[in-house]
Amino acid sequence: MHTTLNPIRLAATACGLLLACSAQAEIEVYNKDGYRFGVDGWVILNASSTNGDADANDAFRITSGDSPNMIGFNFAVPETDGVRMSSRLGLRVNPHSGEGNFKNRGNVADTASKSIDPREIWARFEGDFGQVTIGKHYSIFQGRPILADESVLAGGFFAYDNANGGGALGAGSLHSGYLYANFNSGLRYDSPRANPLKFSVGLYDPSQMGNVFLPSAGLASKTTLPRVEAELAYDGTFTGGSYTVYADGVYQRAQDCRLPGGATCVGGDTVTGRGVSGGAQLKLGAFGLFASAFSGKGLGSALMFDYDALDAVGRERESKGWWVQATARVTPKTTLRLSHGVTRVDDTAATRGHEARGTLAGLYYGMNRFVTLYGELGRSDFDFNPAFGRATDTRYATLGARFAW
Repeated sequence: MHTTLNPIRLAATACGLLLACSAQAEIEVYNKDGYRFGVDGWVILNASSTNGDADANDAFRITSGDSPNMIGFNFAVPETDGVRMSSRLGLRVNPHSGEGNFKNRGNVADTASKSIDPREIWARFEGDFGQVTIGKHYSIFQGRPILADESVLAGGFFAYDNANGGGALGAGSLHSGYLYANFNSGLRYDSPRANPLKFSVGLYDPSQMGNVFLPSAGLASKTTLPRVEAELAYDGTFTGGSYTVYADGVYQRAQDCRLPGGATCVGGDTVTGRGVSGGAQLKLGAFGLFASAFSGKGLGSALMFDYDALDAVGRERESKGWWVQATARVTPKTTLRLSHGVTRVDDTAATRGHEARGTLAGLYYGMNRFVTLYGELGRSDFDFNPAFGRATDTRYATLGARFAW
């Protein structure tokens, strides 16, 4: 079946998905005279069966799911002039099969399973003033939904349900409920964590803006200013539980928007990506609830700015979505989860929009503090899937294991 999206590029982009937080524990290797070195990480493997109404939706895959496998190295030096200084290097490795496996054809003459990807490399300076982080790290806008998603260290959906793409990974609920900004190089400030009211602001390396689904679409490739992201959040507690409410936003521009023939995009030489989102997280005993929503222009429907931010003639597209997840710890070792999300990309005069819905149910069993076993069932449907040029309806069944230290 013909698709409008290069599956290798889709896989390479989807392989960018991983978690910004640390693993469950850390092996402390050295701690003396204020110098500290430790190692953490995880190994994840999923067996996932997908069944859909398009050939490329049907597959049995064994991959690392939403997050590549990770090993992280943490460093700290003695506190100096009231400033605590630390650094982290987080390396990711995909466990895909090598050459000879057609479903993993992206590994042939590619780096999907042959390279180490440094997703995190940053330094942090912390004191009474708060935290300043420099380097490559997970950015702010829409960061909370993916960190709350139980599938981030488990299975999730394949991006746009393109299960047989070369080296494809799971992608949480990115195409149905929230966006993903990836790991970006930049400068970030966080106000003191001890205060219930917190704010964060970051200046990041900007992105080009385009549409990978439409080879004829415009592309704005010139960036002259950083991307700006910010968040305001409030943490509170009550008898038996806690809550967080937050709102965040993003703004960036890209210039020199051109159509493939060289003509200026219909919307003009300069395009703008901007968006707002917000949500709340509630923890009450064994129960948890997370809800979020976003709205923006020039953002697209999965990875910000990269997938379908512009229409066929180079105009910014409007998109919006919401995602909710409920969890319940039914035994000391067993957690149940149910999530549902919707993403809508509006029609324009030049390009058809779409609505994507995704529902996931999961059971997660912690054998001990290092090993978790889990199973997930999911359904993802598009009224118009831009990767296939038609409506799709795909069902998922995943079994997996995670070892984290």
